[in-house]
This record gives sequence, structure tokens and C-alpha cells, in this order.
Amino acid sequence: MCTTPPSSAPPPPPPPPPLTSESKFKSDKSNEISEDPSICEWASSELDLRKACITYQICLTRAPFRYKYKHFQYILQEGPTCGLVALSMFVRGEVGPEELLNLSKFFGYSNNGEMLSCKDMAKLAEKVLSLAEMENITCTLKKGGLYSQEIIEELLNGATLLVPYDADHNHSPCLRQGHTAHWALVCGIIIIKDPGEEYMSDPSNIYVLCRHGKSKLVAAWTLDGLYKSNMNLWEFCPKKAKDGLLYVQPEGGLGGENGLRDQFLLFKYT
Repeated sequence: MCTTPPSSAPPPPPPPPPLTSESKFKSDKSNEISEDPSICEWASSELDLRKACITYQICLTRAPFRYKYKHFQYILQEGPTCGLVALSMFVRGEVGPEELLNLSKFFGYSNNGEMLSCKDMAKLAEKVLSLAEMENITCTLKKGGLYSQEIIEELLNGATLLVPYDADHNHSPCLRQGHTAHWALVCGIIIIKDPGEEYMSDPSNIYVLCRHGKSKLVAAWTLDGLYKSNMNLWEFCPKKAKDGLLYVQPEGGLGGENGLRDQFLLFKYT
């Protein structure tokens, strides 16, 4: 018996589009996984951490070799205020984004919320820590060494980073020459398996946990990927330079010593 439909029958509907990583997480199957208490059981005391590990498929069935995570409440940005929002998250909202915007304008670091200089961000952070009365925290401007044994150990010991990078459409690190510069608050690290004598021997083994002003969720990216994106911040976006707004750009550009490239802030508790 022939099962071919007659020619007058309408064609079958096209197959559904492939699921993205985000939509997969939102699917019924992923929801079932997230509700399974045995998945990422090691992170069950930290809901945001567990959700991040499920989203990025990290250590689903066994605990990582080592990890450190510090919870910060998300704050969503309005306008180009990603750096200010990340800094406000770090001080637990004691100094809000609007107050930070006013401060950055007053001291000449920004016009619209943009922070295109790590030096200026470090100066602003010092003032904010004082306003928030967080005298037990030190802020250090670091030049180079984001992907290093030193920084990995600092994160494992509870340090927090404020890192500029190029953001892709899903806000993960990418390489766009600085045209999509963004800021992330690095609030944790995961070493998936025992690296032996050298933490840096396998770049895919080290993830950092991050918050930023475009999402309510904690992101998990490889430290190597964040490092490469930070190293790629060469120039201010040409389109933004023509959008009619006046931005405070550092002398020498984003890629110079006064800019963003190969620099970040390290916060430590004393």
C-alpha cells in the first residue's frame, strides 16, 4: 500500500530550529534536570552557582577538584554603565549605580557611564570603598597576568576581580578589538579536575564565575577565554564614536597604558 500523500496535500511543516544553549536550558528536559537534586548536588547550598553549572554543563555529577564562589546580588545596567554597575554589585549596593554615575562625571572619568580606563576605574573604586566604609578591602590595579597561577590562587583564596572584556551577543567573551567592551565582576572560580603540578596546563579545566550588568544570572566562562578577550581590547568602537554622544576616552586609546587592554582590578580582604 502506497503511503505517499497525494500531490494536493500540503507539504509537511519544517522541522523546528535547533535549540541554542540558552533555550536548551529553558526546555522541559533541562528543567527536569535542574529539579533533580542529584545534579550538581555539591552546589545545592548556592542556587545561583548550581544554576550556572547546569547552564554551562560543568561538574553535573561530581564535585570539582576545587572551587570558590562569593554571592553578589545582580544589578541590571541602564545605558553604558556596565563598569559602574559591576562596581556597585561588589560593594553590595552601598553605593548605587546612579551615585557612581554622578561621581564618575564629577571626577571626569565618564560622561555617560562609560569607563574606558582601568586607571580611572581603580581611582573610582578607592573612593567608593571609602564611601561604603569597606576599609578591610584593598584594590590593586593589575597589568598583565590575568591567566596566571597567581590570579588562580587569589581567586581560590577569596579575591574578586573587575575585568573589562569584549562581549559577544550572549555577553560571553569574544574578540572584537574592543568594539563591544564590557565589564564583568569575577566572583568565583572552578577547577574541574586535578591539574597536577600546574593549574594552567589545561585551559579548559579552569572556569571563572562572573556577574555583569546585562543578566540576572551568574555566567561561567573559561579564564583563558576571558584573558584573551581582555588582551584584545585595542580600540573604541567606531560606531559609538559617531553616535552623537561625547565619551571620555583615555589618552593612547583602549589599547594604551591608560586604557583597558591587559589590565584589571583585584580586590582582596585584609
